[in-house]
Amino acid sequence: MSDWDQRLKAAEEGAEHLQAQEEVAEARFKALHAAAEPQGKAQEALESEEFHSWMATRRATDEAWGKWAVLMDEKAS
Repeated sequence: MSDWDQRLKAAEEGAEHLQAQEEVAEARFKALHAAAEPQGKAQEALESEEFHSWMATRRATDEAWGKWAVLMDEKAS
């Protein structure tokens, strides 16, 4: 396995791991939001730790997939 293949595999595995974490964080937020909405507290849910955690994991996932894409571009060049 070449160095590029190893780096690509590591980048993909890392991105997939972060994506799984993002999905869990999103589910937690959506549950909180669904419970808050009937109480008229949907806006407060956007200020919650669950929302901030989801956004943080989302940014990390986007960054990880971006690094993966850069590696893919290296191979195409």
